[in-house]
This record gives sequence, structure tokens and C-alpha cells, in this order.
Amino acid sequence: MKKIFLLFVVLNIAIAGDIDKFKIRENIISGIVSENEKREKSPAVAFGFSLIVPGLGQAYLERFDVGKYFLASEISLWLVYFGLNEYGRWLNDDAINFAVIRAGIDPNGKPDDFFANIENYRSVYDYNLRKGRDRDYAKLYDPEKFYWWWDSEQSRQRYKDMRIKSRAFGYYAKFSFVFIIANHFASAIDALILARKQSKSLNHEFGFIPSSRGLNFYLKFEF
Repeated sequence: MKKIFLLFVVLNIAIAGDIDKFKIRENIISGIVSENEKREKSPAVAFGFSLIVPGLGQAYLERFDVGKYFLASEISLWLVYFGLNEYGRWLNDDAINFAVIRAGIDPNGKPDDFFANIENYRSVYDYNLRKGRDRDYAKLYDPEKFYWWWDSEQSRQRYKDMRIKSRAFGYYAKFSFVFIIANHFASAIDALILARKQSKSLNHEFGFIPSSRGLNFYLKFEF
């Protein structure tokens, strides 16, 4: 009966996957067996490591088999982020070069609002006329320094479409950055859960107690 009970306990431990978490103490004379497992890792440290670098907390817990997926996601997301940003800047530069050829602008030393305004007006004179009607005199341009005149309405619209596309990719880059932050927190939470599972150590004691009939086997668990 004792053998059946012991076999049942061992099988349940193996199925639960917690057999490596047992602490066994051994002492032949007193009949108590004990031995500490490897040192427990701090859940707070694991959380902090993965919050900084996804996968690092899992590596600290010696579970990089899990952490490698968070690290791979981190690298991929950063590549997407920089790729989208770079492509958006390339589109914007291409649009400015297009405006140099088709609208005759000088892009040197111009503020951002200048490149936005030439999207909506055929020329600097149309722009100044509108600002004059609105009595917004502070925003008037000096035609010599801020000159532009689109060669056609189609060219102006094409420039505008290029700028819209450039801004869209900048937005996509910001959106991918949200996933980067989410990946940090997901990795940190996962590392925290793994660390807490590892810290839930189960003490296990067994031994033999002499009796008038021989030796009695006993098994004790401490949660």
C-alpha cells in the first residue's frame, strides 16, 4: 500500500511538471532527506530586466527558450519602425525635389509651414491674396524669398499626394512604436509570472523511522 501511494505521488508530480521544484533533505541517521535547489531568482529583477530589454528577464531566469521570441519581436518591430520612418522621410524629400522642379521653390532655410502651404495654393501670390483678404498680414510671404508657382494644377496635386503619403508612413511608424512598448510590458509580465512560478518551491521530506517491526517509510510535503 505504501508503494502504491508513493508511486501515485511521484506520477502526479511528474504530470504537473513540478518535480524539479522539490527540495530534498537527506539525513540517514535521523531519516530526513533534504537538499536546496538552485537559488531562487527575484521576480522584481526579472520584471525590470524584461521591461528594459524584452527577453532579458527570461534569460535571467534561464528561460531564454521563451525570451527569444520577445527579443525577436523587439528587433523586428524596431526594424519596421525605422524602415517606415526612413521611407516617410524619403517620400518627403522626393516631394520637395519635385516642388523645386515644378514650382521653382528654393527649399533652403524654409520653415515646415512653407512646404505645407504650397500644397494648397497655386502660387505665392494666391497665398498672399488669401491672407490679405483674411487680414492675416503677419503670415504674408516675401515673394522674392518664398517664391513658388506651380506649372500645373496636376503638379500641385501630385506634390500634395506625396506629402500625404509621407505623413501616413510617419503615422504608421508611431503606431509600430506602440507595439514596441506593448512588447516590453508583455515580456516583463511574462518574466514576472515565470519568476513567481519558480519561487513557489515545494519542500519535500522523506525518510525511514526505526520501529519494533523494522523501518517505517514516511513522506512529507510543505507548501
